[in-house]
Amino acid sequence: MPVSLQDVVNQLDREEPDYAQAARLGFEALPHLRQLVQGNSPGLAAKASYLAGTINAEGSAQVLEIAAHHPDPVVRVAAAASAKHVRHITAALATTFLDDADPGVRKWGLRTIEVNHPQGIRMKVEKIMKDDPLLDLREQARRILDHLE
Repeated sequence: MPVSLQDVVNQLDREEPDYAQAARLGFEALPHLRQLVQGNSPGLAAKASYLAGTINAEGSAQVLEIAAHHPDPVVRVAAAASAKHVRHITAALATTFLDDADPGVRKWGLRTIEVNHPQGIRMKVEKIMKDDPLLDLREQARRILDHLE
């Protein structure tokens, strides 16, 4: 059964969406999620970006890439947090999260790297460990370095 934009909105337009249930919409929801991420509602865009990662299908990372460049940090935080669900994220996407001006995006980007270890990310984590203005993020990066290749 095809998934419509309204099906996706019905799942997300709640105070606390059930992302496990909404993920059952599958990869057919991804074009609609991309549209919502690019739309005018930051709240819906954040939920859409989180669902894209939770779906973990081919195309999920592309939606997260768009969300990672959203002007609203809430959307970028949701993208960084949900990227941990995506089996293979690129170093470029991980770097986008780790280079973000918002500390919440960097924090969730580091948490994603704890789960997914993209090739070539070690130097970026080392830079955060040495240079991030927040002590908590420097400590988090230090702990992650022990698990990176």
